[in-house]
Amino acid sequence: MNNIEQRVHEVLHNLNWLLEAHDSFAELVEVKGNKVVIRCVGYCAECETDCVGVAFKERMPDIELILQ
Repeated sequence: MNNIEQRVHEVLHNLNWLLEAHDSFAELVEVKGNKVVIRCVGYCAECETDCVGVAFKERMPDIELILQ
């Protein structure tokens, strides 16, 4: 597991406990260079607050995040 993938898993671990309260979760689909693809499932997939995007922007501003 590379450094970016490890950091992504840490962010997801810290984020998913919050998303679970809303019957949602986010999971890693792919890491390709500095591009990270995350799949959001449940209510978070259509939520306007963009918790997933905000969490990654704060903790990993050096990546390109793609949400599915």
